[in-house]
Amino acid sequence: METKIIVDSLKRVQFSRCEKGIFSAIEHFGFYYKIIDLAFERFFEKEIENTNLLVIGQEGVGFSFGKEETDIIIKNLYSGMGIVIFDGYLSNYSENFLKHLKIEKFLSKKTKKLKIEKSSWIGRGTYLDKIELKNDLIFYSAEIDRRIWRPFIYSEENEICGIYGRFGKGKIVMFLTSASLWQDEILGHTEGLDDVFFRSLIWASKKPLITKTMPPFITARIDGVSGSGSKIARFKETTEELNYVNILNKYNFIPNLGIFVDDIEERDIHKIREKYYERQAEFSPHAFSNTENIYMKHNGEIFPDDILKENFKKVDEKFEFFGIKPSKTLNAHFGEIGLNSLQYLKERGQTFLMNIIKIGRSSSDQKADIWDLKPYGKINFCLSEIPEDRDFFNVVSLPYIEEKNFDFLYKCTNFGNENIETDINKAIERGAFQIQRGIENKFFGCLMAHEQRISFLKLNQWEEIIKGIMDKIGTRDKIFKSYDYVSVYSKNLKSISIEKIDFEKGLRITLRGKTEIPLFLYIFFDSGDEVIYSFLEVPVFENLNILSFRI
Repeated sequence: METKIIVDSLKRVQFSRCEKGIFSAIEHFGFYYKIIDLAFERFFEKEIENTNLLVIGQEGVGFSFGKEETDIIIKNLYSGMGIVIFDGYLSNYSENFLKHLKIEKFLSKKTKKLKIEKSSWIGRGTYLDKIELKNDLIFYSAEIDRRIWRPFIYSEENEICGIYGRFGKGKIVMFLTSASLWQDEILGHTEGLDDVFFRSLIWASKKPLITKTMPPFITARIDGVSGSGSKIARFKETTEELNYVNILNKYNFIPNLGIFVDDIEERDIHKIREKYYERQAEFSPHAFSNTENIYMKHNGEIFPDDILKENFKKVDEKFEFFGIKPSKTLNAHFGEIGLNSLQYLKERGQTFLMNIIKIGRSSSDQKADIWDLKPYGKINFCLSEIPEDRDFFNVVSLPYIEEKNFDFLYKCTNFGNENIETDINKAIERGAFQIQRGIENKFFGCLMAHEQRISFLKLNQWEEIIKGIMDKIGTRDKIFKSYDYVSVYSKNLKSISIEKIDFEKGLRITLRGKTEIPLFLYIFFDSGDEVIYSFLEVPVFENLNILSFRI
């Protein structure tokens, strides 16, 4: 059983947009899929045999369907095949096709906002219920049979923009919007609707359905850590001996702490060792201090090799004195890493990054955030090898909070006179949003802050914020892990592929690639109008692995 995506590569512009808007997401979500390209073949009954889901996502592809093909689609829908239509230009489809789907009389309109129907299973996973668009989105207001169709998205004027329903044994989801919704000029991916996209595919598909999607991991990163050595902390009791980390641990977080290594005082070393050996925190050499980088000068110049070598030697000695090893995932100050630092990092096994700027760039460089990383070419949501050196893997899951700032406490404290007073409710809302958006996007939830802002909170205020965040997002279906674990897991997950799935004798899944740690595949089942899931464990393997399960 597999997912099939219908395209027409002769329509080059639309096909290219489909690759970016549809293929990239389905690939990221871990679907086992194949392509039917109408430029080279017409599809017949045999082409969609053993298909659990048919995806129509390329703009204008409806023009390429003949009557025989639409009849085959409708027949297989009634027989149990799922369908998701992302190209909602209804005028592209034949009258016969729309008549079968009980859709009549439609009118083209525009909207600048989409509202999500949270009572539907498709819309239930999104944290926000309204999404602002960057530009006008074309949609079709249509007369539908409300006995069959139910809405899951509305326009700003509460007109239906997305519908789902059952026909015979099959289920179908239809976006009544232009497929340009998934392009950056309108909205694009990671901007609030990715869980709706994902759940549309899951809900419609014939079950069981197998995907290799990222599990709902949650972690945290704290930048600029000085501990008791902080020179700017307003409330010393918060940062002394890393007391705020105790609060994070209390609520199951295992943070990666980017430390200013020269600021660490001896009285904090016992706490660092305790957190390290109890696996309650990881430590990364962030910088020597707030004004002294390790890996590249703040003005964008690289360090000469002799100075860079001394920098790494000093870091080695510091961590040996601390009695710990740096995390595999580097948390660099400002994300500033010179290209000539990579060889030194590789020698030390630090081959994972959490960089929000391009390697070799200064944070002040206007092009620092332009970096073509998978899956969407976005620097703040990527699980990707870096083109500068394929041995390095960048692991980032951070929505913008405000003004391209990723710190959830930004403008929530009096740090830097960012706010007149502490705004606990705003911090809770932003922290919950930050975590949930990462999970919705099928990356991971990451709570990100700078110690400097945390130090402007009393310890009880910090706990009130962390507790409030967890009360908002809950712990159900959440898996707390360290940043290193998430980094290693994501790289291994991206290094395997599903080659075949069949249900002839139980469930057999053929995988290709290599994994150095156990992984998990999702298996989805229908439960009435809901969908439930469990995990299938993938053991360590290399080259080829055929897994058998009883279901």
